[in-house]
Amino acid sequence: MAYIALYRKWRPKTFRDLAGQEHISRTLSQAILSGKVGHAYLFSGPRGTGKTSTAKILAKALNCEQGPTPEPCGTCASCRRIDEGSSMDVLEIDAASNRGIDEIRDLRETVKFAPVDGRYKVYIIDEVHMLTTEAFNALLKTLEEPPVHVLFLLATTEAHKVPATIQSRCQRFDFRRITVEDIRKRLQFVADEMGFETDPEALSIIAVHADGGLRDALGILDQCSSVADGRVTKEGVQEILGLIGHEWIFRLTEALAARQSQEILGMLAELLRDGKDLRQILSELSLHLRSLMIYQAAGTVDRMDLYAEPQEILEKQGRLFSPEHIMAIIHRLHEAMNELKWSPQPRITVEVALLSLCREEGTAPSLQEGGMAPIRPAAEDARIARLEAKLAALMAGGKAEIPSGEPERTERPAARSAPQPQTLPPPPPAADSAEGMAVWKDVLERFRAAKKTPVLACVSQGTCIGMTETQFFLHFPGDVLASMTMRIYRKTVEDALEQLTGRPLQLVCSSEDVPPPSPRRPLKEKPKPFLEEEPRMKPDLASLTPEEQANVQKAVDILGDHFVPPPGDESAPPPPEDEAMH
Repeated sequence: MAYIALYRKWRPKTFRDLAGQEHISRTLSQAILSGKVGHAYLFSGPRGTGKTSTAKILAKALNCEQGPTPEPCGTCASCRRIDEGSSMDVLEIDAASNRGIDEIRDLRETVKFAPVDGRYKVYIIDEVHMLTTEAFNALLKTLEEPPVHVLFLLATTEAHKVPATIQSRCQRFDFRRITVEDIRKRLQFVADEMGFETDPEALSIIAVHADGGLRDALGILDQCSSVADGRVTKEGVQEILGLIGHEWIFRLTEALAARQSQEILGMLAELLRDGKDLRQILSELSLHLRSLMIYQAAGTVDRMDLYAEPQEILEKQGRLFSPEHIMAIIHRLHEAMNELKWSPQPRITVEVALLSLCREEGTAPSLQEGGMAPIRPAAEDARIARLEAKLAALMAGGKAEIPSGEPERTERPAARSAPQPQTLPPPPPAADSAEGMAVWKDVLERFRAAKKTPVLACVSQGTCIGMTETQFFLHFPGDVLASMTMRIYRKTVEDALEQLTGRPLQLVCSSEDVPPPSPRRPLKEKPKPFLEEEPRMKPDLASLTPEEQANVQKAVDILGDHFVPPPGDESAPPPPEDEAMH
């Protein structure tokens, strides 16, 4: 007789044999005893959890010569034919290969015929979500009102792909992932019945690696027993599954904690020479770190479906990391596993991920809100805090106060694209402050009525400090707002002033951020009011190329034609006009 795989030979024959699905076994058994069996059932759940086996058990329970009974005998002709797949009354249809409307039309023609041997004609449609939309529509009416002798059992691993109209016509049962303990017990039972010599730790590794599917677990057990001639050992399971092994993972974890980059790269190279998979390395490392994380949080890893790891190892290595650091490392490892799918050089991706976890303390990974980000040095944090405080003060309309600590950086680029506002001397004695404040209030009201929100948000921070026949003076708490007013909103403000006063007024802005000039500075070097009419620089445009002339004209259109020397050492002589122009 041909060899039968373990997952086929030990497929559940009764409801009692179903592992981890007691809620379904109990419900279906009670329905059979009470005679309230539905006409259509939808079994959904992960692979290898017993959906098709349950469908066959239900078909046997209804057609058994001793039944209907929740305990089919398994020895009568009907039960044997169903187990062998030769029953004329139980039709198992693979929807993945019979997914069209023609197959469903043929099914609708056959449901009207009475059963050959049993009481019910049972249609088991596996992977029913693979049917086309037209096939589902053709099945609707038959599924809703089938003949009294017909039972539909639909099985799927992706219930969300089954139309709601189909689900509403079925009783739905959701199969759970089988726990590691239930799988391990079933594996131990099968191994004892088959006479295998098993290592308990080997069975635990198989149970964890099966990921909730008993069929996968039996397949792995079958493979491992074939290699070692009936002996299932921990080493054999690790070799079959391509696992890295606890010893390597423990060493790699300690090297990460000690930030030993050379040691980590050496171990990675050795694992690759042994033919280990890069993704498997990252996966097992993250699983071990998960064990450390759970042990830190709960003090135990019992009933957590983890690998059998010694408690002393968990306790020792758990002290090497903080909870936040462990979560950050796991996050980075998962990112690397996702990157491996698209990386042209997977080894480089893994090396970068592991080396990034060995960075210096100042740049070690840290789990921040919304993801993982590097820890900035303390000096950088202080500088950012000062800038944030300064910005908050500016937005509030007050003077920015820089917190004490490291002095603020004062480096500026050599070339500026726009003139910066300068601190102006007080307005002349002839300036009328009271009239200017009244005019400025009317200007703001006009902007507010016109809903010029961007202009109002900026210029409303300014305070009128005087007005003459030709000039209007505004003072701002910071050079940022003064500069924005002069560069962007100057013409808008001057137009509003002319409409209100009936005469053209030149806007002059000052601020507190730039210190006033030294009183001992020579008069000819005394800074001029920002955008003052005289003296002006006269650039020699004729000496420029057409492209340079076009750039200068564009700058004039945006910033005006007031050319000023670039900021620099106050004691230095003024630069030539052609340099100032640039």
